[in-house]
Amino acid sequence: MADQKATRRPVRRRPSPVSVPRNEEFDDALATIMRTGISQAEAMRIAARFLAHGLQSAWESGAVPDATMPHRMLMRVERQDTPQPADQRV
Repeated sequence: MADQKATRRPVRRRPSPVSVPRNEEFDDALATIMRTGISQAEAMRIAARFLAHGLQSAWESGAVPDATMPHRMLMRVERQDTPQPADQRV
């Protein structure tokens, strides 16, 4: 019996969902992200990763001291040409 206990894998608990107070500004921002067709949960995960990436970059570049929030951040976007749907006229 003791051998079985020693080889049992520990149960990995997932962190509980994050709860944030919502207001009109938050809901508007979330709705903007969800216009891409992703779920609310995925929108929150992407937003967190996006901000974390920007902060890490700012700290590593020395633009702001480590562990501080920049006053402003800039996002650069490359143009993405979306193909037009085929002409369906006969």
